[in-house]
Amino acid sequence: MATASERETTAIERVIVGVDGSAGSVAALRQGAREAARHNAVLCPVYAWAPPGGEAADALSPAPADVCAHWERAAATVVRETCEAAFGPAPPGTVLRPRTVRAAPGPALVALARDPGALLVVGTGGHGPLHRVLRGSVSRHCLRHARCPILVVHPDPADQRAAPVPDGRPYMDAPVRGADEAPMGPAPVPARR
Repeated sequence: MATASERETTAIERVIVGVDGSAGSVAALRQGAREAARHNAVLCPVYAWAPPGGEAADALSPAPADVCAHWERAAATVVRETCEAAFGPAPPGTVLRPRTVRAAPGPALVALARDPGALLVVGTGGHGPLHRVLRGSVSRHCLRHARCPILVVHPDPADQRAAPVPDGRPYMDAPVRGADEAPMGPAPVPARR
């Protein structure tokens, strides 16, 4: 455990917030903004994503470039809509640096928060118990592996109403093609709804 003098010398410079469109991530982003303002730090909302079916499926049957671009736009939309749900049309009074990362959420957030001066903020309750059993809890992964201070935030009813994506995940299916367009490669594995 750090001594009082060690805590005082490590200033919070970046507040990294895991977002996924869920009510928990809206609550985490609001708390992250308060922490960023308190420490005069940069607020970094981060959405980590993987292709439908996961990286293994994409390695076996790579998606065409236009489909990957669609998934990247969908991921950017999740970050933008989560920020809008948390703050409305005006961003908070801090420097905001949103980011998307193609990686598993827990390891990606821990890696981004590895530098001194980082504070990691994650929400809870983004997915149901079955998802946590099959894929694990992002907040638990971060609590186990992060080497920086971490805040785990629980949503309140106002955050439940503000969540932009009902199930906390974007629908990352292939973009719609015209009837005369042929697919550019193997069809991607569609996301389940």
